[in-house]
Amino acid sequence: METFAKVLRTIALALLSGGSAATVFAAIVMVKAAKANGIPVEEAAAANAPIFIGYSRIVLGAAIMLTIGEALDFFVGTDKSKLAKMRYLFSGLAIATALGFSLGIVPPMEVLLPRMKEAAEAHQEFQKLHHISQMVFGASILCAFVSLVLPVFSRNGASGKPVESASTTDVSATQS
Repeated sequence: METFAKVLRTIALALLSGGSAATVFAAIVMVKAAKANGIPVEEAAAANAPIFIGYSRIVLGAAIMLTIGEALDFFVGTDKSKLAKMRYLFSGLAIATALGFSLGIVPPMEVLLPRMKEAAEAHQEFQKLHHISQMVFGASILCAFVSLVLPVFSRNGASGKPVESASTTDVSATQS
């Protein structure tokens, strides 16, 4: 069960950090390419909106997976160190920001998207939500990345298995 929890959490954090960063990178490249071809930035950014709307569903699934993985690890896992508690904190922040993005920011943006060209107030509200989403999405990526990397610094290493120190290996080799 502990291995299952680690697999869930690793997949979820990979999606929330690497997958999200790749999505942002792709969107930036697409907007720059469109701008270079004479397409207004706002039009190019609006064309990217469906990518983020679709990806928000993956983010929601990853947040649910991470919640399950961390809950299983908390109740079944053996590591209760300060580092594990920091990981739980960063995972919790990644979950909260992912849920905020997927459930709180993207749905209103999806409703505003078709009305943006005709209504200035819809465009303004969309821009406001877009600005908020950039901060929330960035925080989600950062928190997920930190949570993903923290286990590397534990005494057990990323694998969760005790790491042999050089002194232990040398002592056992000389005793043989």
